Amino acid sequence: MNMQPECVSRGNSIPFMSRKLGQNVGLKLSLAHRTDPQARLKDDCETLVNEQALRCVLDVPHAATDIEVVANLTKRTISCSMKLGAPKDKKRTSARVNWLTRQLTKAETNDMFVKAFRTGNAEETQAPLEILMNDANALDSDTTSVVPSKFEVFYMVDLAGRFAGNKVFIDELEAAVPRFYEQVGQRLRAWVAPPPKINRRDPVEEDELDHPEKERSNSLGDV
Repeated sequence: MNMQPECVSRGNSIPFMSRKLGQNVGLKLSLAHRTDPQARLKDDCETLVNEQALRCVLDVPHAATDIEVVANLTKRTISCSMKLGAPKDKKRTSARVNWLTRQLTKAETNDMFVKAFRTGNAEETQAPLEILMNDANALDSDTTSVVPSKFEVFYMVDLAGRFAGNKVFIDELEAAVPRFYEQVGQRLRAWVAPPPKINRRDPVEEDELDHPEKERSNSLGDV
């Protein structure tokens, strides 16, 4: 199937998303691909042959993070996803999940999923967004107590037999990306660590109150 990428992107921008948002939505490319279009085409062809997939990363101004779009020829699907670091001030998995789902309370949940990533070799877990909205424990793991360090929210479109048609593929792609952005992308906010708070009591004064003998010793030494 001829994907005709020029129908979706022009140069380093994505016209159909740029028109909808009124701002330039660009393709996030490596320096090598920005400066050498032939190298980019070669690498994309190798990915298509080896992985049976085409992928691109969209840079939306002021969005919480980039949007990755993948067309999987084997599964005949289009997916759109965003990855966010989990809030480090939340100690339980359910608390971290609630932080995420509170941002998506008004989102349509059909065909939306969330994957939890953990550090090291800890198990990854996944659940439909619809279930997570009602059960923050749905991403718990039976094999580890390690809390998620990162979440991926993704939208999956199953094209089945329609994948073979060029026009259908382009139409579905140009519908999937805006839908994902409208329901998820524009709502997500990256976690930011809260600023430190001023101690109500001076640490030096606290130390003197806890160890008054130090103060007496210092006073005698000054005599």
